Amino acid sequence: MAIAQESQNLKKFIAGLLGLVGISLVVQGIVIAMHPNDVELGIIVIVFGLFFSFGAWRYWPASTSEKIQNSNEQEQPPSSAESFPLLLAGMSVVMTLVWSMMFTTGDDDLFWGWVIISPVYLICLGHNFSLHSGMVKKSIPFAASYALACLIWIVFVNIHGHPWGWSSEQFIELMGLSILPPIILTIWNEFFVESSDIQPLRRVGIIASLPFCVTGYAGLIFFIPTLILLSLARLFFYNRYERMNGSLSEKNHTVTDL
Repeated sequence: MAIAQESQNLKKFIAGLLGLVGISLVVQGIVIAMHPNDVELGIIVIVFGLFFSFGAWRYWPASTSEKIQNSNEQEQPPSSAESFPLLLAGMSVVMTLVWSMMFTTGDDDLFWGWVIISPVYLICLGHNFSLHSGMVKKSIPFAASYALACLIWIVFVNIHGHPWGWSSEQFIELMGLSILPPIILTIWNEFFVESSDIQPLRRVGIIASLPFCVTGYAGLIFFIPTLILLSLARLFFYNRYERMNGSLSEKNHTVTDL
């Protein structure tokens, strides 16, 4: 049992390291590609980052239910089979629509409306990713979808030049292209992979990425702090769960000894 646990921890460590390298490469690639003379190099770095992220996603061990079970209770289904987060999905769609309307019309009031509702979306995102299992399985498609959208932005800006010279049709076209990554990943997840407990987790991550996808690389200002806060929150709740689990185990041993 101890050997199996050590193997699981080693796999998680390696997968986490690969994911960290992948995300770092994607962010660095986006920064490089923002310079007109280094677009090709930036794209190459982003692609390598996506490969590392995909490797982390595949290498992470399948999650099992870790909730404490009472001996008199029947076994509960895995936590990945939780109900679909309608509130998070709804806020993702609303945030996406508001930003898209603001981006294509230039309406400042819509921008401030987007800023006002952003905390609600972030609370829903943090609650689902941090307080439910499968954060890594959700975060990888979440980050991959956004990285692909940033890549689309980089290529589009490189082709059409600075946005100040764009027509309204080009703004609309970019918004349409920005949601292609989550659409393609959703089709892939629903129809081209074997059904499993991981599938609903990937679905949540893809849908949650929509508001970031339409912001393109400008959304890095919000994406990086969000990723850091989610990781810290998950670490906090995981450590608290481990302490509670250890405390309950000690109490059970004490009662057994008595």
